[in-house]
Amino acid sequence: MENVNRIPLSRFPTVECDDEDIIAAYEWFRSYLSQSDWLKKKNTIESYLSGCLQPVDISTNIASSPRVVIEDDKMGWYLYLAYTYIYEHHKYEYFQGARILPIFKRLGKNLELVKSIEGIDKKMRDLLRKRSSEADAILFEILTGLLWIINGWKATIIEEKQGETGKKPDFLMTKGNESWQVECKRQSKTADYTYNETQKRLSLINEVKDLLLKNNILLDIKFHVELKSLSDTYLKDLLIDIIPTMDNEITIVSNVEVDIKISRVDTVKINKNLEKYYVKNHSPQLLELIAGKAVDYSSFTCGTKSVQFFLGEGNVNNSYLAEIANVFGVQCYCDAEASINAKARDIKKQIYSAIKQFDNKTGSIIYIGIETFDGPEVEKARLEKILGTMENFNTLDNTLCWIYCHYFQSYTRSDKDWYFDETVNVVTSLINPILPIPKHFLIIPEDDIPIIEGSHWEREIP
Repeated sequence: MENVNRIPLSRFPTVECDDEDIIAAYEWFRSYLSQSDWLKKKNTIESYLSGCLQPVDISTNIASSPRVVIEDDKMGWYLYLAYTYIYEHHKYEYFQGARILPIFKRLGKNLELVKSIEGIDKKMRDLLRKRSSEADAILFEILTGLLWIINGWKATIIEEKQGETGKKPDFLMTKGNESWQVECKRQSKTADYTYNETQKRLSLINEVKDLLLKNNILLDIKFHVELKSLSDTYLKDLLIDIIPTMDNEITIVSNVEVDIKISRVDTVKINKNLEKYYVKNHSPQLLELIAGKAVDYSSFTCGTKSVQFFLGEGNVNNSYLAEIANVFGVQCYCDAEASINAKARDIKKQIYSAIKQFDNKTGSIIYIGIETFDGPEVEKARLEKILGTMENFNTLDNTLCWIYCHYFQSYTRSDKDWYFDETVNVVTSLINPILPIPKHFLIIPEDDIPIIEGSHWEREIP
């Protein structure tokens, strides 16, 4: 990789954000921060990004690359994603933004209703100033409150009073003489197992990356055993004598541990594209050029030996490609039963935690938010676990009536900044249930978008 120059922003095609909903949500969140506090957050985030989103030095260990996430100021990070999308699009991070901007759009579209949640101002001040690391959970709560208001209910945030013992549920929802206690639980984005498996995957690729790069190789891999059972040199040992002697376009390697489809990346086609268009590092455009199709970013790893340039001032997620000499790409999936089972997290922990927060006087409802980035086999296994938990759950000693499970997944593609899927499963303990609200989707606007039956992970990804 070589950086040859810097191109002024004036040569970049003008990208203006005309999404009034996202702008409205961004400005509302920002209103809870002073200008100096926001600039401090922004500078801290950009200082971190200038390191972890630099053009990759292919000679370094890719398994040690820092994660593109700001854990201790997650809400500040989400604000930064919206800020760059609106005002500095050449620095926008597509993959993280696809998770967050649909939430901003939903809140911005119904901002006056969001503001009518009783207690929202304090919740927002806490989010931006004290509890930024809890952004996913608090945004999930706000979306839940908004949903009930859209359905004609009053949503009141239940505050924890000083000196009281035990946690309270998040909301009291009221409508006339009816009332429900509502508690929201948000699973972490990925399981610890997924994170460890990802690190192992990167270690496997790191050992073979030089061979792949030299020969412009694209691998499509399906592991049938847990990755942790393999040595770091497993792929290198398997492919080192095969790749240099490939005399056809596609080669298949198959054994009890793995199936691998080996092909070559079309560098000529990529360079013709680079002659016409700006293609950013860490972008869906680059991944699609390498893979020759849309890919799942979470399991795709690539590297290039290329000429690159910075666009505009600074060096914060603004590196673009001018020409590629060599490139590799690796798509991985593991269908080992132990791997699938470990990633298919149940909701038992969230249910029992929520029940302890109810007063056992008012009817109660639990909302659970889950992101579905591990594939359809994991989600099928998860659903079996959830159904088993519900079948064995005792509702006689509590007032739990409903559990709403919301499954989310985001995608970004070269032709669209984001696609967003949401599936809702509802479980009840009632004999003759009447749903308390007719509209169920938190992020997908049911009045504007047709709702497709079935689970989104059972369909082809965009």
